[in-house]
Parts: sequence; C-alpha cells; structure tokens
Amino acid sequence: MDSILNKRHYRNAFYLLVALILMSALTLRFLVLPQFDTTLEASIPKFSASLLDGLVISLIVTIFIGSFVFWLTPKIFKKSVMDVIEPREIGPLLKKAVADTRSWTYKGACGRYTRATTLPSLASAAKHEGLGRDIRITILNPNNDQLCAEYATYRRSLKSANNSKLWTESKVKEEVLATIVSALRYKHEEPLLRIELYLIDHFSAFRFDISDQYVIVTKEDKEAAGLRADAGTYFYDSYKDDVRLSERQSIKVESQNKIPIGALLTKDSLHLLIREVDLVSEERLTSLNLESIVTAINSPEDPYST
Repeated sequence: MDSILNKRHYRNAFYLLVALILMSALTLRFLVLPQFDTTLEASIPKFSASLLDGLVISLIVTIFIGSFVFWLTPKIFKKSVMDVIEPREIGPLLKKAVADTRSWTYKGACGRYTRATTLPSLASAAKHEGLGRDIRITILNPNNDQLCAEYATYRRSLKSANNSKLWTESKVKEEVLATIVSALRYKHEEPLLRIELYLIDHFSAFRFDISDQYVIVTKEDKEAAGLRADAGTYFYDSYKDDVRLSERQSIKVESQNKIPIGALLTKDSLHLLIREVDLVSEERLTSLNLESIVTAINSPEDPYST
C-alpha cells in the first residue's frame, strides 16, 4: 500500500478505482437488489446507523492492527527502507530535492544533469534565500584514457543508447570537462555556493544524488528505475560514507581562475583554462572538440527532458 500511495500516478489510479467500486457497490445494494427483494430496502436513517457502526468497528480494528505491526516491526527494518522509483519520477524527485536542500552531493560519471539543472537551481535557491549551499561533485578523471574509453563502451551497450549521439572516448572527456568548467564557474561567480570537485579513476553503473532529505540512486540507462532512501535510514548514511571514501581516493580540482562567461568563453580561452588547471594533457586536448565543450557549458541540456 505504501508503494502505491507514495507514487502520484499510482495513487490517482488507486483512488479512482476505489471510487468506481464504491459507486458500483452502492448502486447494486440500494437500487438493484431491492428490485428483487423488498426486504433489502433501507431508509437513510438505517443506512447512516449501519454505516456508523461499521466505521467504529473498522476504526478499532485498524488501530489495533496498526499498533500490533508497529511494536512488532524490528527497528533495523524501519531504518533500512528503500523505495523503488519509476523512471518518469526521477526527474521531478531530483528537482524537488534541489529546492529543499542546503547541501548536495553527486557521485557519477559525466554529471550532465548536475551541470544542466542542479547547479543553476542551487545557485538560484541560494540567491533567493540568501543562504549558502555546500556542493560536492565526484566525476570521472578526463585525463585517464582507458577509463573514458571503458565508460564510452558501457554507454554504447545500454538499451537506451542513441545511435545518433554515439558515445566515444572523446565525447566522454568533453562532457566531463564541460561539467568541471561549469562547476568552477559557479564556484567563482556565486559566493553563496561552496563547491568541491573530485576526479575518480573508476566508474560505476550507479549514480548518487544526495540531498538533505534523501538519496536518489540511478543508473545511466534512463529507462531504468531508481532507488530512494530517506535521511536517517541505514542506506542513506551508507551511500554518504561511500562517497566520502571515493573522495579520499580521488584527485581534488583546485582553481582560483575566473571563468569567462557567455560569448567570452571561446575555444582559445577554454584551452588556456584547461591547461592552467591541468585537467588533461596538451596531447589529449588537441583531439577534443573544444567548440562542443563550449556549447555544452553555455547551453547545457537536461538528460531527463530528452
């Protein structure tokens, strides 16, 4: 029942079905059956009294069963609950979490959603409330050729892979660099955002988006369901610890350079910035499409809207 009522589209369908069943039962009881047996006719006072009797009995039984289940449920079970999230619910849940949180932790691969939606939303919320936000981002190391090539192969193997937008080693590096530069830009342009950026030399099939309220665990395949664990549960704390351990094994990105905005961000200025921060080597950088990176930074696309 919790799984049904926690999901809006299931909840609406459930209530509609219950209403139809109730209307059909009442029609059958008071309009159809009395036509065949006059003793089944019921007046409004008798019906109201019968309804109240049933309501009182149902209430007593419900309270008894609820209390019984509450006291018999182990505490460890209560703290270890995870909910399955339908693919179409992931985007709205992430947006809701961004609006209500003071901190955000992301661990994944390229961080496209983080670049396109999370960072702008957190910056806007911080400005509106006048309160800071703490952001931690852990993504792939673009200077690791084998890692980026393996991740590109993994993305091409997914059921939802788009042949018109083929994932290659270069594309992975370009997406990662776009996220890094975007994060550095927000770090320097938005004083209410404290952003820490880490680069890892391994990737997972799962991504973690952790807010103050809950963690959303998703896969790169946008057709796959996700998982949600609320703050205070065992899994929520475990995922936060997992990210901390990854950060300890990662390369932390440090830069005090101001990032050009809009039309000021050109291929030349981006090339200079990437080399100053030492994100990738000069040899690797020459094989990348810098114009594509500039576009991804200035006009990011929400992967959940495509």
